[in-house]
Amino acid sequence: MTTVVEVHTSLGPIRIALDEAKAPTSVANFLAYVDAGHYSGTIFHRVIPGFMAQGGGYTSDMSKKPVRAGIQNEADN
Repeated sequence: MTTVVEVHTSLGPIRIALDEAKAPTSVANFLAYVDAGHYSGTIFHRVIPGFMAQGGGYTSDMSKKPVRAGIQNEADN
C-alpha cells in the first residue's frame, strides 16, 4: 500500500509517496511524527540538487527538534 503525504512549503506543495509494503516501520515512524505536528515550523536545512532535500529536524532559528528513539534501517527492503 502506498500513502501520499503532502508537505506545504513556502515554495509550494511537495507530495511524498510512502511505500508501506517495503518500509512499514519507517512509514509508521514518519506518520507518527506527522500526526504529532513535529514538522510544523521546521525548515529544509540541507539540499543537494538532483539528489535529496533534508528537513524537519530544525526550526527557522536552527533550534534542534526533539526526536524519539531511532528505528531499524529498512533501506535494503
